[in-house]
Amino acid sequence: MPTLSQGQPDESGPEPHLHRQTAESFGVDAERYDRARPPYPEALVDRIIAASPGRHVLDVGAGTGIEARQFQAAGCTVLGVEPDERMAAFARRNRVDVEVARFEAWEPAGRQFDAVISGTAWHWVDPVVGAAKAARVLRPGGRLAPFHHVPQLPAEVVDALATALRRVAPDIPFNPGLLSGSAMDAYRPLFARIADGIRQTGRFSEPEQWRFAWERTYTREEWLDQLPTFGGLTRLPPDKMAEVLDSAGTAIDRLGGHATMPYTSVVITSTRSPTA
Repeated sequence: MPTLSQGQPDESGPEPHLHRQTAESFGVDAERYDRARPPYPEALVDRIIAASPGRHVLDVGAGTGIEARQFQAAGCTVLGVEPDERMAAFARRNRVDVEVARFEAWEPAGRQFDAVISGTAWHWVDPVVGAAKAARVLRPGGRLAPFHHVPQLPAEVVDALATALRRVAPDIPFNPGLLSGSAMDAYRPLFARIADGIRQTGRFSEPEQWRFAWERTYTREEWLDQLPTFGGLTRLPPDKMAEVLDSAGTAIDRLGGHATMPYTSVVITSTRSPTA
């Protein structure tokens, strides 16, 4: 999600791509990030590859290389672009080729790709400038396909996080009301911004939305391992983080020591016009 969870959508504040300190904070513990963040459904990877003209992929906001490694395993050649050197270094150690830059400023040096992807990271990119850059580096008929996880957190966990954050970090944007109903509704403004950014370039087909539903059951330890990787929490000092983890852990204990999270992984996708 854009801000708190894989952030939390907050349609009232500035656009997420302007929050550079948060956008470039995830490398504080790259190993934990790679270990704790969930991969993407194989069906999502396969569909993007099948709908692209080839297998030369650019991964924007590649992070530690989670989705890049999935596309590599499916037979693609992947180049990552990542603004955080710490994340890029981790990805390189795992055989992902990564260049360090913000995508908007990255220089492709004439290189072209069959697909531009972005795993839960396109909200950190200017939606219009990023789409225009994607059009520049895609071959005619190439596919732009940023995708995001949409997790439906249990109400007990949301309430526990809200209580802890109000106490220890009231300045972190977290509106529990946005997550008390449908998570997909909370993400709708983000997906609309992505689609509108693509349209504004005038260089792509009408954006489509592909959805892939799945779920994962987390143990208490697995969920608490992931929590410090959420945007906003990455910069909490250890004592405040300990309070947040204790509160979330107590909520999961009340659920029986584990929590099942329904996810929908959503792709906003379009093809570069042949004449663009």
